[in-house]
Amino acid sequence: MDQEKIGAPLKGSNRSAPTSSFRLGRRNPGARDGKTKEGAERLRKAREIRKNIGEDYMGMHNEVTIDEDIHPYLNEIAERLWSTPSHAAIMIGAGFSKNANPNFPNWETLGDLFFEKIHGRKPNKEKGKDRYLNVLKLADKVAAAFGRPTLDQLLRDHIPDNDSEPSGLHTKMLELPWSDVFTTNYDTLLERARDSISSQKFDVVVNKEDLVHSERPRIIKLHGSFPSERPFIITEEDYRTYPKVFAPFVNTVQQSLLENTLCLIGFSGNDPNFLQWIGWIRDNLGKTNSPKIFLIGIFDLPDAQKKLFEQRNIVTVDLSKIVDLSRCPDVEAAHYKAIDRFFAYLLSRRKDESRPDVTVQPPPRHSGRECRNPGAMDGKTKEGAERLRLDWPEN
Repeated sequence: MDQEKIGAPLKGSNRSAPTSSFRLGRRNPGARDGKTKEGAERLRKAREIRKNIGEDYMGMHNEVTIDEDIHPYLNEIAERLWSTPSHAAIMIGAGFSKNANPNFPNWETLGDLFFEKIHGRKPNKEKGKDRYLNVLKLADKVAAAFGRPTLDQLLRDHIPDNDSEPSGLHTKMLELPWSDVFTTNYDTLLERARDSISSQKFDVVVNKEDLVHSERPRIIKLHGSFPSERPFIITEEDYRTYPKVFAPFVNTVQQSLLENTLCLIGFSGNDPNFLQWIGWIRDNLGKTNSPKIFLIGIFDLPDAQKKLFEQRNIVTVDLSKIVDLSRCPDVEAAHYKAIDRFFAYLLSRRKDESRPDVTVQPPPRHSGRECRNPGAMDGKTKEGAERLRLDWPEN
């Protein structure tokens, strides 16, 4: 649930560009839905980045430049995605929802929320005081002390589903021919985004009973769904009993993993959802039988964690290799562009002459187009006007 990635429409698209993502620390709870001055300012900043950066990013370029270090991984994913039938599936984590609204909470924010509910005050993390290691255990304590309905209402109050609209990145992701889309998110952004998709129809599965008569492609809600498809999987006890209580979901993901290339987006390396699902898959398929899983994003993982992932057949695809971070004004812009470029590359691999060309670029060079003066991105400055003149062919 760390910072997430955001993107912009491809050339010719009239979809709205997604917003920026922001780190959520200990903030005024009222700021999470834009109803306070702080929340409104964060939403305003996100919209400004959408306008100044998103519309320009892939919209003016026919060429998708890919670093050669990760090109084999992206090519493998693309080949499986565009096979007939498609043999690529995707699992979406909570970080992906930040593309729609930067006020979606991360795990630290939820932990602070649960701590405050239990102790009646915000945690003091200076010098290690009031530090907690297990957010799921805190959720257990809230449920034990106040009842499960109170815990569920906390989640509904602080996850701004009703105040958010699907981002352009949600739409762009669903326009790709995934065999299935799994999500651990409670929000309804994916379901609402599918309404604008004309290329394919997704069945929505919100409980294990729906699996029986569902047809691919599907959006499968693994951990519950707002407003009332409970339980919302959040406590340590929920995760302990999940493989037994929700065995059909676990079996469906495992079967998909055996048949498809699986991509994970919106997860960090220490995301409880990511760690739990990887553990369940290993428990059932075994170490030697577990197929490769691609963890997609911008990461700064220690070498020990990278080695551990390798041993578990998890391939970390670091998208920082396709975005020049030194040219980006902030980390949000970098994540914005990285995930958008990933989807643009997958789209470019479709066998269609109208799609963009792909250039494999050796590291550490970059196209130099990633992050510029935002005012230069819409042609309103001298630099922007020159870029428009160079980028658009004269017919």
